[in-house]
Amino acid sequence: MDNRSYILRCVALIEQKVDWGKTQDWVDYDFKNLSDQIFESTKVSISVRTLKRIIRQVPDSEGYYEPQMATKNALAVHLGFRSWADFKQNNVIGTDQKSETTTTAPIVNIKKKVNYLKWVFPIISLLLCIAAYLVWKSQRTSAELTIKKAVGNNFAFRYDLKAIKYNSATIDLDYGFFRPLVTPKGEFTYVFKLPDNYRLKLLADGEVLAAQNIQIVSNGWKCVVQQGQKEVLISDSSLFNRNQVLSLRPDKIRSIGLDPSEDYWTDYRNIKDFNIDGDNLIVEVDIKNDLKNGGIDCFDSSIEYLAESKTGRVKFVRPGCAQFASFDFGEVHYNGNFHDLKPFGINLSQWQKVRIEVIKKQVNVFINGVSIYKNSYHEPIGNVKGIKCKFKGVGAIDNFRIMNLKKEVIYSASFDYN
Repeated sequence: MDNRSYILRCVALIEQKVDWGKTQDWVDYDFKNLSDQIFESTKVSISVRTLKRIIRQVPDSEGYYEPQMATKNALAVHLGFRSWADFKQNNVIGTDQKSETTTTAPIVNIKKKVNYLKWVFPIISLLLCIAAYLVWKSQRTSAELTIKKAVGNNFAFRYDLKAIKYNSATIDLDYGFFRPLVTPKGEFTYVFKLPDNYRLKLLADGEVLAAQNIQIVSNGWKCVVQQGQKEVLISDSSLFNRNQVLSLRPDKIRSIGLDPSEDYWTDYRNIKDFNIDGDNLIVEVDIKNDLKNGGIDCFDSSIEYLAESKTGRVKFVRPGCAQFASFDFGEVHYNGNFHDLKPFGINLSQWQKVRIEVIKKQVNVFINGVSIYKNSYHEPIGNVKGIKCKFKGVGAIDNFRIMNLKKEVIYSASFDYN
């Protein structure tokens, strides 16, 4: 396996790990997000330009980009390996040498016996391979991961990998954070700083051996502002509940340590068990995001619900910015650069009534009572564990509701309690 093949294998594993759809469909936001995640997990900065050169290589083309060793090491560590050499060692593809021997026998009975015996070795080999796989699989499934809440949002992790053979292991703490495991058995504590639904994974040599979710409830609606690597949690609702809607005051951006002249994102989230299936529900919310009230550029505005295994999300933009729109449900990840999402370009300077209906994994998106987009997915999302309404800039939401398919209200909020 040459260096180029290893690079392509690495790209395939990254695509599988982040689960953002095919890399040929990625936009600048995806590469920036990946760059941020790699930096968070390795403290090595890889530029968006370099990531594009690595990831968008064409397997059959003559041109080939060979990144520096520091870059390859960072990619390998991000995938859960110790180094690029460790990655190569665990991704070896051997070439079987095959030979054919023809035996001519003058006696018919002997010839029949030879034809019969020639199947014995392949059958025995197959049985041995199956047995070896079952042993390997039983070892892999014997890995243990136990997570218990300690104090506040501090959790105690206990893991045991003594029963398996591996080269490197990590715990994926979600959102690009990893904890390398330097011993086959041990424990540590970790503080989750933001309310969210975290999907955690125990990995050995890049393979998921165990998975578990941790939900940090928000106890009502909270506001999180993100700028670059910095995230600020605002729990004081008086700062973002104004005029009977959820909308952060733009003049507060500087007071929380962020630069209002640079791009930032604001999300209003409510993390709790909503006791409803994400594959069969109705979500309604009024949204607004404009320049006058703190919106930025294309006024990106997304409605997202977090569930046990997957996510449901629709991102709207102003007309003319459809390349930044997106649709993410289950295993389906569409973006406006490669898919027709022009219907998601709406006038966000005025209040828009968004309605998302999901019936047996069939999604129908409405704006002001009119169906504008339909799509479907196959992989189940699971029960809803949280809601996020995210805006580029400040944005605003009102009249939020979740209903079952009988149109019975499961949860509602009108934000008129100021």
